Amino acid sequence: MVAMRRKDRQVSDEEAMAYLKAAEYGVLSTVGPDGEPYGVPLTYAVEEDGKGLVFHCARDGYKLACFGANPRAHFVAVQETNVLPEEFSIEYKSVMVSGLLEEIEDREEKVRCAQVVGDKYSTISSEEYANRAADKIRVFRLNIENISGKRLVKAGEPGMGYKKG
Repeated sequence: MVAMRRKDRQVSDEEAMAYLKAAEYGVLSTVGPDGEPYGVPLTYAVEEDGKGLVFHCARDGYKLACFGANPRAHFVAVQETNVLPEEFSIEYKSVMVSGLLEEIEDREEKVRCAQVVGDKYSTISSEEYANRAADKIRVFRLNIENISGKRLVKAGEPGMGYKKG
C-alpha cells in the first residue's frame, strides 16, 4: 500500500481492524474483464482470526466476472461520519484493506462463513439460514494482506483553518 499522507490521522492496525469489524457495510473494488474498475457495496464480516473478511452473493453477476478476471481486490469501509458545515470538514473513521479473493467451495466452510456474516447482522442464530442458503449462494474470502485506518474526530477542536469567523 502507498504510505498515508496525513500521518496525524493514521491509526494503528489494531484500531483499523476494530473499524473493519464494526462497520455496517463497505465497498469492494475490483477490475473487470474489460479492464474497467468496478466497485460494489456489500455486507461482510471479519473472521475471528482477523485474517480475512467473508461475504456471500448470488451465483451469477458481473462482480463474479470481475473476480474471475483478477482476484486482487480493495475494500473500504467508513463509519461514524459527522459533517461539520461551518468548517468545510467531516469527522469520520475509515479503513482500507487489500488482498486476494478466494472462493469458498467446501460446503461446510461455506456454511461457517455464511453464519459468520449472519451472526454479525442478526441477534438470532444464523445456523439454520446458513445451512439453507449454502447451496444457493457463492461465498468468498478477501485474504487481508494490507490494512490501513484513518480518523478525524474533532472533539471540540477547531477545524482545518477553514472555519468562518
